[in-house]
Amino acid sequence: MSDEQSIIIKRLNKCPHVAHGGAWKIAFADFMTAAMAFFLMLWVLGGVNDEEMKAMAEYFRNPTVIEASPMKLVESDEAGQSSDSMIDMGGFKDAPKGKEGDEDGSGKEGQEQAQMEAMKISLEQKLDQDPDLSQFKDQLKIDITPNGLQVQILDDRKRPMFGSGVDLPRDYAMKLLKEVGEVMAQTSNKISIAGHTDSSGYHDQSEYTNWELSADRANAARRLLLQGGVDPKRIAQVVGLSDTVPFDSENPYNPLNRRISIIVLSKEAEQRLSALSEAPVLEDLSKELNNPLGQ
Repeated sequence: MSDEQSIIIKRLNKCPHVAHGGAWKIAFADFMTAAMAFFLMLWVLGGVNDEEMKAMAEYFRNPTVIEASPMKLVESDEAGQSSDSMIDMGGFKDAPKGKEGDEDGSGKEGQEQAQMEAMKISLEQKLDQDPDLSQFKDQLKIDITPNGLQVQILDDRKRPMFGSGVDLPRDYAMKLLKEVGEVMAQTSNKISIAGHTDSSGYHDQSEYTNWELSADRANAARRLLLQGGVDPKRIAQVVGLSDTVPFDSENPYNPLNRRISIIVLSKEAEQRLSALSEAPVLEDLSKELNNPLGQ
């Protein structure tokens, strides 16, 4: 026998490669796209507060909601109406086309918004041009809100608008309110006036409280607006809110909470206000009197 070890060589017949195809590439691309959209959504939601999150959630539950707050939904009057668009908008009506169907989007709402902007600019110009009024620029807060043009005349510890505990305006406050009245006299919209106080009240036995004081100051502001040229028929309401709606909720004794809030109401806000204070129809009252048990 030979001492040399035998070497055995095995040769395997390998199968030829089979084409795998490109389907996995499409699936992987879809996965990456979905992952990117998911992380983008997380990044966007990271900068949204709770109220905005609730509003977004309500929108996806009911896309036909307009002007919806997170707690109360107001269904759109336009929902479900027909559209003349060639594209199916899923029940949405066409976008507004203006007062007479103009396609530029202008209409009564656009004109009203432009009027509010013009009054805001006019007030700001008065403050800049009049040296006596320019020093009160920090005490006059002018904003365009969903309810209309809001002008708030804020109090200051060094320069109060009214005497302490009384409804008599200081001379500079009287001039300021008259100037505001001159600007607001240019529009036909209704006006709402509200008086506010801080939480510093009278002694417990006093019959005159911050409710009376805030209402009296609001009426004093109304009289000065009328002297500035506002039509008395345009005053929609004059209310005293005491310290129930503070400007600075964290500090109820902040002088800024003592203020007069004047709003040139939008037509929509005016309708809401009228609905709140609308008296029953006389015919309905007579029916109730004749049939008190509802029979």
